[in-house]
Amino acid sequence: MNQYYFDKLIKTLELNDLDGILVVPSEELRFLFGFSPSLCERFQGMFVLKSGEYFYVCNELTKDEVNEYLDLSNIYAWHDNEGWLPQMEQVALKYDLMHKRIGVNSSARAFNILDLEQKLSIRFVNGREVLESIRLIKNNQEIELLKEAAKRTDHVMAQSIQWIKPGMTEGQIDEFIRKEFEKQKMTVDFAIVASGPNSALPHYSGKDRMIQNQDVVLIDIGGKYQGLSSDITRTIFVGKASEKQILAYQAVLEATLAGIEAAKKGVAAKNIDFAARERIENHGYGAYFTTRLGHGIGYSGHEGPYINGTNSLIIDNGMAFSIEPGIYIKGQFGIRIEDIVVVEEGQGVPINHITKDMIII
Repeated sequence: MNQYYFDKLIKTLELNDLDGILVVPSEELRFLFGFSPSLCERFQGMFVLKSGEYFYVCNELTKDEVNEYLDLSNIYAWHDNEGWLPQMEQVALKYDLMHKRIGVNSSARAFNILDLEQKLSIRFVNGREVLESIRLIKNNQEIELLKEAAKRTDHVMAQSIQWIKPGMTEGQIDEFIRKEFEKQKMTVDFAIVASGPNSALPHYSGKDRMIQNQDVVLIDIGGKYQGLSSDITRTIFVGKASEKQILAYQAVLEATLAGIEAAKKGVAAKNIDFAARERIENHGYGAYFTTRLGHGIGYSGHEGPYINGTNSLIIDNGMAFSIEPGIYIKGQFGIRIEDIVVVEEGQGVPINHITKDMIII
């Protein structure tokens, strides 16, 4: 168990008037308890109560695995032929959960929660912000691991850029990236390789298109090193860039630098978004910047703080998040430049060091 975060969670439950929280298998369960079994339709999860008690409910097929990793005396297992709701009813009565207010994490299955609410009269509420709030501020060890993850991911990006040639498919580049992550002793979270008009799709998931001369190739990659995440995006140009692409790239670069400069202790998250967005709007591309500016990063690739135009959260030292403005012109091209920044001594410091200048291969 991560005692530091567990203690913070108990205090946060009190502050949010919650009697407990249900954390089903997820990165959230892993960072709290160091283990997260495979998630399927069978109900399972850790209940953490504001009293400090915690227990796990799962199917018999998972019990031994959970016990091996978590060493819990309070594991309540149910059999397929009996169903899980009768077991949950007994557990709810034992721990006085009926009619109580319980938070639930982001990966819980809606059909399970609805059944619990209907049959056991437990009131479930969104607990995502509770779990994110306890890890908004990273400690020194976590910051060092984030920096190391960024350093290794920079290496993967540099190797990938050098390797790309016309005639390769997006899928071949994706495969190369994944192998490079393995060499860096990292697990891969994602690898987006979007070429030509596909680069205008911010979270493109295809792999079939072949790289051609005068293509724009957007590469967005991330992985984990010792549990902490990385994320970086660079946009490269094959052969040469058109005048329109050069102007758009300059606008995104200015926005990225403005966002990094605005990322300071005491600033509202929405004002960082505004500082970057204003640069793109001034270049006449405002309609093509269709996403938020950034997201927090840590044990999850996406977590608080979210850097968007509505978030009034005040930035503080120890927060880590992406600055990733983009211009996405449907059917033509997309450009994104992304760095992770960590707020240290009041200022957002980029921890990615691959050049942000235009790259032409």
